[in-house]
Amino acid sequence: MSRTQPARLITKLSAVLLAGIATNACAASDPQSAAGLQSASSVKPASKTAYDTLFVPITDAIPFENSRRRKWDSPVIADVDQNGLQDIIITEHGRSVLIFWNEGQGKFSKTQRLAGGDLHGIAVSDYDRDGVMDVVIQQGGGGGANPRRPLHLRIDKDRTIVSRDTFDYFEKGRGRAAKFTDFDGNGLLDLVVTGFPTKDQTEGANHLYTNVTEEQFVFSGNLPQAQWLGYRLVPSDLDGDGTNEMVFFGGKNMVAARHNGDRSFANINASAFGPLAKTSDIATAVEIDFDNDGDFDLFLPRAEHQFDLENYYDAQAQTYAFITFRKPFLHDNLKVEGDLVLENLQRTYPHYDIFLGKDRVKLPEVPDRHAGRDLTIAREDAMGWPEGKTEAGLYIGYMGDGMWRIGGQTRSRLAAVVRNVAAAEPAEPGEPQQLLPAKLLENRGGRFVDVTAAMGIDIAEQTTGAATGDFNNDGYADLAVLKYGNMAQVNTHMLLLNQGGNSFEQVDGHGIKASGRGMTGGAIEAFDYNSDGALDLVQSDERGRWQLFENQIANRGNFAIVRVGNSPSGRALNAEAVLTVAACGQTYRKWVGSGSAAFSQSMNSELHIGLGTCTKVDSASVRWSNGETANVTLKVNAITPVGS
Repeated sequence: MSRTQPARLITKLSAVLLAGIATNACAASDPQSAAGLQSASSVKPASKTAYDTLFVPITDAIPFENSRRRKWDSPVIADVDQNGLQDIIITEHGRSVLIFWNEGQGKFSKTQRLAGGDLHGIAVSDYDRDGVMDVVIQQGGGGGANPRRPLHLRIDKDRTIVSRDTFDYFEKGRGRAAKFTDFDGNGLLDLVVTGFPTKDQTEGANHLYTNVTEEQFVFSGNLPQAQWLGYRLVPSDLDGDGTNEMVFFGGKNMVAARHNGDRSFANINASAFGPLAKTSDIATAVEIDFDNDGDFDLFLPRAEHQFDLENYYDAQAQTYAFITFRKPFLHDNLKVEGDLVLENLQRTYPHYDIFLGKDRVKLPEVPDRHAGRDLTIAREDAMGWPEGKTEAGLYIGYMGDGMWRIGGQTRSRLAAVVRNVAAAEPAEPGEPQQLLPAKLLENRGGRFVDVTAAMGIDIAEQTTGAATGDFNNDGYADLAVLKYGNMAQVNTHMLLLNQGGNSFEQVDGHGIKASGRGMTGGAIEAFDYNSDGALDLVQSDERGRWQLFENQIANRGNFAIVRVGNSPSGRALNAEAVLTVAACGQTYRKWVGSGSAAFSQSMNSELHIGLGTCTKVDSASVRWSNGETANVTLKVNAITPVGS
């Protein structure tokens, strides 16, 4: 049965059809059930206004490579060389962590490789206050077969890596998130790390390491666990008392944990979230004060994990796309005009080969096996289908009369787009993805209320990430949201403009789109890369490229930027320093360390406030994590430094 709707199809393959395809051992997390799936064909457009292009891709500022690769989380924005300019760190999952140094005037250096391998969440700060920046990178655990400790890099002001080691006194695990926070308000940054629990971690893998002496961390215990894959994390001051709570999410629910003051934690779900704590499949949690009341609300994009078999067909574009993970697969009855053209063939940990036709002719390899690959296969080079098992590889066969077959089994994710497909009939009909609409939760005195519908947000499809910022400087925070999307298409993402704190309007013509086909939504972060007072976007799609979108919105309002240093005494770092601004009847709060990442933590010390038509700031102050404060005389449409 062919499907023309732009929906993600979760394919349940027939055991009879695939008998003879062997099953390999598991290499990663347990697969998620596909029960309860609903139709996604009724997605209705929420746009009311069409604009000329608001964001434009810029390729000559940050020299991202052109290769299409897997990703892991949002970019990390931080002043790593401590020269007052924000640098950018990205992760190409399973391959490299890379840094681009900010040279000023909107230009960045060529890439420098910081580390390689299966690397996840990243946190950046000079936690020991020795003048050398510390970069903590969580390492994956090889599907549980190779648990490891976090990687610790020390980078000097001249951009050299002083040392690269692991925290040898940390517990080994399958690392996921890493985030700094000052739990006890003493000015010293503690470290929270999360992980997928190994068999030995019966009390969970979410751990607190306390910074006691500035020389090393001390294990202080386990933090609460969210159910199933609850290792994603956002620190947020839910109750406005000046200390961050920890919110864990990603699986069946979310859990809010409050520090008791004695290195223990209390689950405060009942008071903070109530029934909303059961919200599942949260991709990330983004702080946004959408109504300028001075507290932090939460926007929650939601998407399933890529554990199922998926296939897509776009009849108009004649493109068929699929992704598979650790399961036998067979895409039969693909009617292709001419040769078989594969676009963006992606093989995660590609320790297997590609075979053609009944004789299993092995396709020659390419030097970069981790990048997306385009292939054209002639009919005469792939005649027939092999007898017996098709395991540990990707098999392609021409079956005659324009019909092709693609199948096999791999231990890791495999994805591709097939071009010029006149008709597609999956091995067995799939089911559209769950809708999992994104949610906007308003903070009302420390208790969160679902105001998604009341604020005009109606996203009836899965989303993987979001970034917030006042993109038009009208005085209210907006949202850029990434769709999970349709792999057979070039996906256009979403921009929600805040209408005076009363509603959001989803607009067209914003220009934020994927860099090609074969991709699903990834991650995004707001970042004024050229310090012109307009927030730009750094974005990636899974199995795609990194992109910089420059903000070219016309008729922007006024702004103020505060560049936050360490506390006046030097006893507290700028991490978790909170800026409070009162201007023209509005209250704005921003803090250093907030961002869009579920696993990593940006430490962007340039806090941006859109002011609209307001030309004078009534008052502004910064409070550091140890309680030190400083009043700030803000300059409108300029950068104002504060702190030491």
